[in-house]
Amino acid sequence: MRAKHILLVDDEEAIVYVFKRYLERAGYRVTAVVDPNVALAIGSAGGVDMLVTDFRMPGMTGASLIAGLRARHPGLPALVVTGYGAEVGPVAANVRVLNKPLPPQDLVDAVALALLPGQTCAS
Repeated sequence: MRAKHILLVDDEEAIVYVFKRYLERAGYRVTAVVDPNVALAIGSAGGVDMLVTDFRMPGMTGASLIAGLRARHPGLPALVVTGYGAEVGPVAANVRVLNKPLPPQDLVDAVALALLPGQTCAS
């Protein structure tokens, strides 16, 4: 069985580095980028099993990125990890919002849950 491919997007390089390490240690294949426009191009090409994104980034919000990718790949699992907490509100259907900072296991558990077949994630 192949490792699930996670597209990880955050405009802070340090966050990308740390989250990528957490997810790779859990057995996922991770493509990590700091530019949401690059992420949109990568994700639109296909081959991504899930999106993990920040909410507020220069040039595009996490909600816009999710909408753009789901337009081509309906039902793509997504998770938002943000430092803005309750300010974010609902992002998109079946998208859970986690607050930074967070324990590594919380990120790994949220990704695993979102990848379960037929799973829906509440905010």
